[in-house]
Amino acid sequence: MDMMFRIQEIILLLYFISLSALSYDLFLRNRQVRKVSLYVLTPAVVLHFLSVVQLGVQLGRIPILTLAESIFSLSFVFILLGIIHFMKTKSEFILLFYLIITIFLMTVYTFSSLNFSSTALTLEIVNELLIVHVGSALAAYVTFFIGMLNAVIYLVQRRNLKQKKFNRSFFSLFSIGTAEKVMLRLTFIGVILMSISIIIGIVWGLQIIGPNVLFDPKVIGTVCVIILYSFILAGVKLKQETTKFAVYSIAIFVLVMLNYLILSEISNFHFWSL
Repeated sequence: MDMMFRIQEIILLLYFISLSALSYDLFLRNRQVRKVSLYVLTPAVVLHFLSVVQLGVQLGRIPILTLAESIFSLSFVFILLGIIHFMKTKSEFILLFYLIITIFLMTVYTFSSLNFSSTALTLEIVNELLIVHVGSALAAYVTFFIGMLNAVIYLVQRRNLKQKKFNRSFFSLFSIGTAEKVMLRLTFIGVILMSISIIIGIVWGLQIIGPNVLFDPKVIGTVCVIILYSFILAGVKLKQETTKFAVYSIAIFVLVMLNYLILSEISNFHFWSL
């Protein structure tokens, strides 16, 4: 396996971890997690810089003449600008924006510019990415399910408190505070995992079946699920309407199951994957 490809995978992984931690802090306010994001981002940027330099030395020129080279170099420029902008403004949203663009460009470059030396190597790469794609999706479904269960518990405990029903069921369930925290955190983690899964799926789908992958029912359904969950997370962040969030998260989970059980059956990309 090409060492540079492995390094690019490590850079992408570090960027994803940094993005996830930064997003977690933005929505759920945890300064320790933000420190983790910045600590992880530092080695990723250093590796990214060294990779660009190595590519330039290998080519004997600035790596900007081809489209692939330009995307790779531009991805480093974006993250560098993001760090500079963050240091001046201290705005986490700004850094998040630059990180998303950098990850997208790095993903496109890493998985669309490979020169496979053999069919066996091609299959090895495909199998590895399918493991990440499918594994991330399944982990997201599990976290959404547990989040939904806690949403139900939250609503039940809230009703018990309003009606002052301090019965056996009240004391046998989580406290309303615990249910709220678990519901919000797992929903957020599920969005991150599902986003990772769909990004990898789309990038490889573009290579395998072309632009038509963007119209694949499963891809459209998954993107809609991510958008809906993102909207209710933003809503609870801005308006603090936790009860509505719990109700909506239960409803969206029904759509998640429909997306998993029905749309998967008519997805051309997933037939190819099998």
